[in-house]
Amino acid sequence: MTLWLRRRWGAWHGPKRWQPRGGSLRRLLVVWPLAALWGLVALFIGVHAVQQMRTNADWQDNTLRVALLAWPTGQGTDSDADTGAPAYATPSVRPQWLRETRLGGERLAGSAAVPPLLSVHELGAPGQVHFYLAEIDGQLARVGATLYQPAGVAAGGEPVVRQVARRWNERLPTAGQMLDNPVLRAVYALALAMSAVSVALAHVASAWLRRADASLERPAGAAVAPYEGPSELAPAVVHLRTLQAGQSRWIEEQRRFLADATHQLRTPMAVLRTQLQSAIHGDVLPADALQQMLHTVDRASGLANQLLSLSKVEQLKRMGELPCVDLNAVAREAVMELAPLIAAKRLDFALEGPDLSVPGDAALLGELMRNLLANAIHHTPAHGRLGVLLRDSTGWREMLVWDEGPGIEDGVRQRLFQPFSAGKGGVGLGLSICKQIAESMGAEVTLFNRQDAGRVVGVDALVTWGPSAAPGDTGATLAPGGLPAAPGAAPA
Repeated sequence: MTLWLRRRWGAWHGPKRWQPRGGSLRRLLVVWPLAALWGLVALFIGVHAVQQMRTNADWQDNTLRVALLAWPTGQGTDSDADTGAPAYATPSVRPQWLRETRLGGERLAGSAAVPPLLSVHELGAPGQVHFYLAEIDGQLARVGATLYQPAGVAAGGEPVVRQVARRWNERLPTAGQMLDNPVLRAVYALALAMSAVSVALAHVASAWLRRADASLERPAGAAVAPYEGPSELAPAVVHLRTLQAGQSRWIEEQRRFLADATHQLRTPMAVLRTQLQSAIHGDVLPADALQQMLHTVDRASGLANQLLSLSKVEQLKRMGELPCVDLNAVAREAVMELAPLIAAKRLDFALEGPDLSVPGDAALLGELMRNLLANAIHHTPAHGRLGVLLRDSTGWREMLVWDEGPGIEDGVRQRLFQPFSAGKGGVGLGLSICKQIAESMGAEVTLFNRQDAGRVVGVDALVTWGPSAAPGDTGATLAPGGLPAAPGAAPA
């Protein structure tokens, strides 16, 4: 039983909280508060109406009792034109109907529309007033009846039954009574004022929302209008503007990229078609044509693979928090994959540095490493040197791919990271993909020439991650350009 109660308590008071669903803000700010407000006003009016009804009922019963006590005797008064009965000396206590009847039921005076009592025993002792409801002339009426015993009964006078009646609806509170009450007038005024304030505030809030919406719907390229809405909505508007700017920028970049990619993919396909036609017409030897076609297919396949890598980069940018990746393992795997190319040129290769972990995606980080290594292998002369150096110094984690290539001209270096901008023999996406992969992982990739005595002796590709929470060992000692210290070596 105790376990069941604990489970039920956890189900009722657990972490789940009620969350409002979608709806109208105007309804939330106006309809529901005003409905609650006027509901309270209606409750207050109802309570006052019940109290007023009781007051009217007491007044009506007292008036009927006074009318029975002040029954006119007929001396010195005018007669009632409708009933033939003597008129009351005080008109304020005169009932709508009255009737005087013998105990046997014979009407002596008053209106015949008043039904006689079926049982006189209900009246009790003479002078006591009995109240009841009856229908008179098609209207519900409150009737007061009493047994009147004339003073001459002992001398042979006969008791009579006297009945007076007033309309029952007199007991209901009138509009004047409900409006004349000072407390109710204050309640009405306060409710109307609060309703007007609520409607005005809802109008202001709607105007704020419309201005915020208008600021978000600005045309492309237009200046950003200053936000003039409530402070609570400012973070949301700023966030939406940031999303809009990023989405617009991404769409524009994708549009340009697709246009360039379409052009670049169309070129190898046209070349392949020309090569096929040349082979069919016998303009070139079949072996040469097949070799040329294989090169063209390899170029198109490389371009397609790099386009797929770019699509993976966009997915990585939207992942949010990235897992930690073993940078050493990724570097070793990339080196093993490109080992045949290193061996073919008989290059002296070195992989150095401590164990490092960086945020990112293992597959894309491997693509970044392979691209940088492929460039270094391609530009390093045969029997030359190249390597990969890892370092974690004061929290700045770095991966350096260095070679002994001819260097990069300043004019070419500025556009190497742009899509479809490459030197001889490339498709122009490798370094662009490297830059985008690095940025998606919170890193930065840079290229610079390494110089020795004023002469370019190689190229360094440096990938840098920001400060880490727990810096590791510094590892190998680096020269200012990032290479292991060597006499006479200095970066550009």
